[in-house]
Amino acid sequence: MVTALKVERVRKGIDQYRLAGLVGISQTELSHYETGRRRCPADLRYRISEALQVPVGILFPAETKQ
Repeated sequence: MVTALKVERVRKGIDQYRLAGLVGISQTELSHYETGRRRCPADLRYRISEALQVPVGILFPAETKQ
């Protein structure tokens, strides 16, 4: 499953290790969010959004519709 998070990260030319470091998590944890294996906590969604400079609703559409 390809998520909007992965699409936007790749579009920005940032690898998982770099983005994970920017938001203070491990690459493995980021991978779980990108594949949908884990649900991303709200506070982390905002940190990722800021790091990628993309609105939260675009990166995590299913989680922001609740």
